[in-house]
Amino acid sequence: MRIVSAALSFPLAAALAAQDAPKVVSMTPANLAEVDAKTTKQMVVVFDRAMNEDGFSFCGGGPNFPKTTGRPKWKDGKTVVLEVELEPDHRYSLSLNCPAASNFRSAEGVALAPVPWSFSTIPGKVRAAGEQKQRNQKALAELMRVLAESYSYRDLRVKDWKKLEKEGAPAVLAAKTDRGFAAAAANMLKPTADLHLYLKLGDDVFGTGSRAVDPLFRRDLLRRYAKVSAIGDQVIAGRTDDGIGYLMIGAWTKDVDPERVGGAITELADTKAMVIDVRANCGGDELLAQQVAAWFVDGTKVYAKNRYRDRSGLDGFGAILERSITGNGENRRYDKPIAVLTSRYVMSSNESFVMMLQQAKDCTVVGQPTFGSSGNPKPFDLGNGVTAIVPSWQDLRLDGTPFEGEGLKPDVLVACTAKDLETGDPILEKALEILRGKAK
Repeated sequence: MRIVSAALSFPLAAALAAQDAPKVVSMTPANLAEVDAKTTKQMVVVFDRAMNEDGFSFCGGGPNFPKTTGRPKWKDGKTVVLEVELEPDHRYSLSLNCPAASNFRSAEGVALAPVPWSFSTIPGKVRAAGEQKQRNQKALAELMRVLAESYSYRDLRVKDWKKLEKEGAPAVLAAKTDRGFAAAAANMLKPTADLHLYLKLGDDVFGTGSRAVDPLFRRDLLRRYAKVSAIGDQVIAGRTDDGIGYLMIGAWTKDVDPERVGGAITELADTKAMVIDVRANCGGDELLAQQVAAWFVDGTKVYAKNRYRDRSGLDGFGAILERSITGNGENRRYDKPIAVLTSRYVMSSNESFVMMLQQAKDCTVVGQPTFGSSGNPKPFDLGNGVTAIVPSWQDLRLDGTPFEGEGLKPDVLVACTAKDLETGDPILEKALEILRGKAK
C-alpha cells in the first residue's frame, strides 16, 4: 500500500472524543466521475470546517493510486490540493484516511471517518456521442427493469424510484464510455446505500453503498483477558485463567478451516463456558458458518427465514422459506453457556451465524446491534459490458420480519467506543462477567 500522509501535531484534549468529526463537502474529481486525463492536473478536497494543516492521509496503492507530482498543499484551512499526473482509460481509487493513517483531522484534532474516492479517465478514442448515448439508454432501461422486477429491497431502500431515475438519468446518459455509465449508474443508486447492490465492468467494481464502521475489536487487548493463539489467519482460540473458553472468527472465507476450528473447540471442551467473538467478521460463506455453528446446536433448528423477489411489484415475492442448522451430535457438541460478541461491523452471512448460535441451549448475544445487510446477490447483464449485481432475497428473523438496515439487537447492549478500547474491552468484559455468573 502507498499512502501519501503526514503526521499531525496538535494538543490532546480530554473532550476530544466528544467533538463532531469533520465531513467532506466536495471532492474534485467527484467520486465516480469520468474525467479527461490531459486537463485534470489536481485533486481537490474541501472540508466543512477548519482542519489541522500539519496532517493529511491520501490512502491507497498500486496502479490504481494516482501518480503524484508533489506533496499535498493546504490552500486554506478547509481546502487541500494534490498535484497529479493521470493516464487515459484508467480507473483510480483511494480513500481519505484509512486504518493505517488517519491524519485528516479537524483543527480540534478529531479524525475524519475514512471516505472512499474513485474516478476514471476517458480513453484516447471513444465512441461517437450519439452512439454512446443510445448504448447508455438501452443499458439504463435494462437496469431499471431489473431493479423493478428482481431487487429484493427495492421498496425498503427507496420510496420514489421515478424521482431517483429522473434526477440520475442525465448523468448516466451523458457518460462518454461504458465505464462512465457504470460509475454514473452507481452514483444514481447511492440513495439505496446497499452494500450488496453494485455494478461491475471487468475487474472494476462500482458500489452504491459504503461504510466506515469500527468493529470495536482490538487483537492486542486479548492477552489481558486470556491466553490465546492463532489458528490460521482468521481464527484465534484460548482460555482465561479461570476456565472460560475464547474463540474469535474474523471472516467466513477459505482461510477458515472448519476441521481446525473444531479441533480448537474440542480442546476447550473442559471449559466452563465460552466467548465466541465475531465483532470483526463482516460475512462470507454461510455454509462454512454452519459447519462451525453445528458444534453448539443440539438437533435440527430453524435459525432464519427468507423470501425471494420473483416478479415486479410491492408484493412480488415467493413463499417464505426456512433455513435450518443441524448439530454435530453429542460427541461433537459444546453444550455449555456461550456468549456471542457483536458490533455494527457484523453483517451478511455473519449475521446468519449469530442467528444460528441463538439456537444453542444457552446463548447470550453481547455487544451492539449488527449492521443489517444481507442480499444473496445475483448478476444481470445490462448489454453494454456492465453487470448489475442485485440482491435477490430478503433475509428475515424467525418472526418473519426483515432486519435489513436495522440489524440484530444484542441480548445485552454494551456502550463502547474506540476511546473506551484504549484502556480495556468493555464488550468482552461484560461477556466474561455474564458467563462467570452462569458458571457458578
